[in-house]
Amino acid sequence: MNKNIFTNDKFVGYVSKVTPNYSNIHFPTPKLLKKFWHYEDELSGGIVGNYVVIEGENYGFLGKLQEVSLPEKEQNFLGEHTFYDSNFHPQGKIELLLSFNYYSTKIDKGLDKYPAVGSKVYLCSANLIKTLFVSGESSTTIFDIAKLPNNLETNLPLNPNQLFGRHCAIVGTTGGGKSYTISRILEEFLRINKSKAILIDATGEYENFYNLENVKTVKFGENDEDSFFHYSRLRTMDLVTLFRPSENTQKPKLISAIESLRVVNYYNNSNEPKINIFQKANKAKNIYNSWYTVARAQNNFDNSYFNIQHLNHQINEECIKLSQGDNQALYGDYNNQEKGYITSLLTRIEVLRNNSFFNNVFGFNKQLSDNNEFNQELENFLDETQTTKTLFIISLKDASFEKGLREILTNAIGSYLLEKARQYKFKEKPIVLFVDEAHQFLKKTISDDSFEDLELDAFDKIAKECRKHGLFLCISTQTPRDIPVGTLSQMGTFIVHRLINEADRAVIEKACSEGNKNSLAYLPSLQSGEALLISIEMPMPIIIKIKEPFIKPTSLTPTLFI
Repeated sequence: MNKNIFTNDKFVGYVSKVTPNYSNIHFPTPKLLKKFWHYEDELSGGIVGNYVVIEGENYGFLGKLQEVSLPEKEQNFLGEHTFYDSNFHPQGKIELLLSFNYYSTKIDKGLDKYPAVGSKVYLCSANLIKTLFVSGESSTTIFDIAKLPNNLETNLPLNPNQLFGRHCAIVGTTGGGKSYTISRILEEFLRINKSKAILIDATGEYENFYNLENVKTVKFGENDEDSFFHYSRLRTMDLVTLFRPSENTQKPKLISAIESLRVVNYYNNSNEPKINIFQKANKAKNIYNSWYTVARAQNNFDNSYFNIQHLNHQINEECIKLSQGDNQALYGDYNNQEKGYITSLLTRIEVLRNNSFFNNVFGFNKQLSDNNEFNQELENFLDETQTTKTLFIISLKDASFEKGLREILTNAIGSYLLEKARQYKFKEKPIVLFVDEAHQFLKKTISDDSFEDLELDAFDKIAKECRKHGLFLCISTQTPRDIPVGTLSQMGTFIVHRLINEADRAVIEKACSEGNKNSLAYLPSLQSGEALLISIEMPMPIIIKIKEPFIKPTSLTPTLFI
């Protein structure tokens, strides 16, 4: 980089005022605001949103033109046909973005130095923007997804480590370009073939990817041949959400019964005679407690195998008195009053087990070893000795919306990946997890008249915990106001397409740093495919044009009138 970026043919004015965040510019003549061509660039000194460079001593400053006006005393003489030929003195306001050294590629994020009053201001070329934006990049892996809107011939190379290294959110109004952005990013994962990605496809929007050679797709639906997430791999609290017991009486019995059946599994793997349930009434407590201690010591106890066919029977076995009179070493007899309280729970479990949607998704009548068991398919995808596939798509297109099935399933998948991350399974081979239509799955609670609200928080925990473990989250939504504030606050990168709703813009503004908020003013006027890219890993906010993907999402709105 050198001083010849400050050439007279790109000169537009002088700095007239300097503040910690802004510089004012004086245009000596309105002719400097006219459009002109400079090599490959179409430039204009007076268009709000233009980038400019300010000449300093040994340092240059990059800024963005935020405002253009005339002094109040000249406004009365303004005319459409006389502006450029008359003696007007336009002025403007420049947001200072960064400073850079003339003689190196070193960029200073933030500002610890400022231009002087009287410094010359020049229009900034697309190539200079590109040079400044990618300055200091060390990664050899580049995502080819974006161009500069004011010069569509200029590609903007993006480092995927910067995009996803601190989690990423892709947001925007319907029709703004979110799906195209995700499709283009997925294409880059497939093209580069160095890292793996998982996509939760809520609507089937990305079905054009399903049958590609290096893509593994699993589908959840009503078909018996579809994938299933075996019920026993659900955490105990996910099962509580599924069966929705009443809080005071039914919930403790359900939890105890599930834990007892998990203990039965460990018991049956010993040399002891096989049992179906753990009978407790009038039995010595130490028998069960000793096996419970052994089972509980296992890392995966909370989602270990149990046989759901015996769940109702075991719930009945939990309805006992705490002790046999004064003999604290023995469980007491059956408690008939408690048995009366759990009748509705037993009915609810049977109804759900016989519901075809839930049965097929959670495999109530299937074994862990059966084909299409989700966790095994995912394990095979993650194991590079088993497959060379790069993208794992989880299709929920045909999954029922009944009774929170999709939300429970998705949260269970998130919980599974969370536990894998906590076990450092992604430390050497990081994974990017894409959650499309994230507002459907985040900030969700399951409740009914008798069931206490239970929050589904797996993705919130992933956002807060898993960056250091190699599991990176990329969420996409048209309503960021429906995403938990705590989750959004963990996003280091935002790709923000057009946002019209004030509440949505306010949420993004709150999640961004103070230095990026001025750029959000452009959101309502962005064109389809344009996006504001904001990242703490990048030198400045910048408006980009997403390249059209080769593999199109199936997201077009049907035509109302033909």
